[in-house]
Amino acid sequence: MPKTKVAMYGLTSEGYGLASGLVDRAQVTIVDETLQMAMDVDQAFLKRNPRLDVLMAGEPLLNLKPLGQVLPEAQVVFFTPKLRRPSDESLIEATTKMRDLSKYLSKGVTLANALPTGPGGNSENIMVVEKQTGLKVGSTLTYAYMPLKPQGSKPAVVACAGAMEESPLRGLGFVENSQNIFSAELEYAGAILETAIASVTEIELARRAREAKVTLQRSSDVHIADFTEYLFELKAIQASEGTGESVAYLAGATQKGLENYVRYLVDETRELLKEKELKASRTKIDLVWTLDKYEMRGERHQVSENIQSRLRDYVTDVNVISASELKGGTEVIDPLKHNVLVACTKEDEEAARQAKKGHRSAEITLVSATPSLKRD
Repeated sequence: MPKTKVAMYGLTSEGYGLASGLVDRAQVTIVDETLQMAMDVDQAFLKRNPRLDVLMAGEPLLNLKPLGQVLPEAQVVFFTPKLRRPSDESLIEATTKMRDLSKYLSKGVTLANALPTGPGGNSENIMVVEKQTGLKVGSTLTYAYMPLKPQGSKPAVVACAGAMEESPLRGLGFVENSQNIFSAELEYAGAILETAIASVTEIELARRAREAKVTLQRSSDVHIADFTEYLFELKAIQASEGTGESVAYLAGATQKGLENYVRYLVDETRELLKEKELKASRTKIDLVWTLDKYEMRGERHQVSENIQSRLRDYVTDVNVISASELKGGTEVIDPLKHNVLVACTKEDEEAARQAKKGHRSAEITLVSATPSLKRD
């Protein structure tokens, strides 16, 4: 029996991870929507390239196929786009890419949206798809909502518009776990809001404690990378709800709290410079943040660029580096300057601590980008 033909529309870490889990059951192709080309993926290919960053750092891509050949033949198409436009434009970018994909869909296909939306967001996608294709969801086309968390490869929820039992999705191992698409949207949005509100609460309590110069019994090692991973979802939730709706208010207030943390972090770094009486010309700041260049959402990249830009108001020498750069052969630590390392994930903090131990003769201050902004 021939394998199901599956296409990932989007050369992203999430899409690549999803493809890796399907190659045993399906004939998988990954589409680079920027190049408008596609490549086949099998077990041998994945063994050589276990992660997308390994693939992109290796040999030039070969055996590429045109988009118009791959997508019309696909039985299942997963929407896993790479979004990099700034701020709220990422929502517009997502709609534009859905519209571009729709031009290639054929009768009988199952379109699985792996990009999260706010409540009601998929109904807008369905209207876009139906207008572009002339097909009808539920009769000549199946639409599924299967949002992937940042850098995740397994859907948080699975819901379908159309007969799930008639879709190849079930044969690929996916089973509906929500009543319908709208209930799935609400469930996912609820989980995101719960996580984000808890993060903002920690940030605000820690900020008030530092201002009052008191110590909280509760302390968290959650870093800014964790705070900011769901900014896209929060924007989508806020945009999907009417003005004055409580859900929109919660999403907007949470976004504001997370954005305030950037200012909080920059202010604390500036205070550090004052306390140590550091001259800007003798100070180097490294934001140690191992970012995934290929994840679907671009919000964390934008946050890191925002912090870098704000810090450059006080110090010229400000860089965003990865843990591997800190560990590697490149000389990140400047022996002639006071080095401030701002660690943005647990792994980055560990790398920064090791760098500090390995450069005992250099002046280094480590700042953990956690709610308490502890220094070492």
